[in-house]
Amino acid sequence: MKFRLTFLIFLLSLVASAQKDTSKQLGVKEIESIYIDTDEVFKINIKTSTNSDLISISTHSEGEYFNDIALNTEVKENAIYLTTKFREILKSGFDKLSAHKVFSLEITLEIPEELRVFVKSNIASVEADGAYDFVQVQLNSGYCNLSNFTGNALVNTFNGAITIQTTDATVTASSRNGKVILPSIVIGKHVIKATSINGDIRIVEN
Repeated sequence: MKFRLTFLIFLLSLVASAQKDTSKQLGVKEIESIYIDTDEVFKINIKTSTNSDLISISTHSEGEYFNDIALNTEVKENAIYLTTKFREILKSGFDKLSAHKVFSLEITLEIPEELRVFVKSNIASVEADGAYDFVQVQLNSGYCNLSNFTGNALVNTFNGAITIQTTDATVTASSRNGKVILPSIVIGKHVIKATSINGDIRIVEN
């Protein structure tokens, strides 16, 4: 029994030591745009809030190389730039062992409404909801899900599916090899365009 308890404590300590959480808050005075250029990120969560004048940025990293992945934050004029920083050996395709390395970084942002957000990533999936001025998403393997979305958007994926739940928007959608589900009449003051090479696209009216 004592051995089992010791072993359990050891396993819990290993789990705790193999992950890291960070958080920060930035003032939004004069901030109009957020640029997220993050390779090797597993997931990006974005939501808007009407109750805060701050931009909250939190990260959760875990895996064998969790300490070698970091998120850089830089403020330039009216924009915030988020980029990933990690050792060269962790980059996709850098060496033949890279495919066997286990690591992930998840980013969560809570921002005021009516900002412009630009996202680009090789593997990340994007979950976003709320009201924006404009959102642009460019993904390679990940999916994009915009729920309860209000605003203009341009979403491009290579393999990932696109799901958009919106209202009061004129929507166009096309996929070269995937299925497209689009309401017969989608017209409104906002403009949303979704395109994919291999992913399915589904547009739902609120």
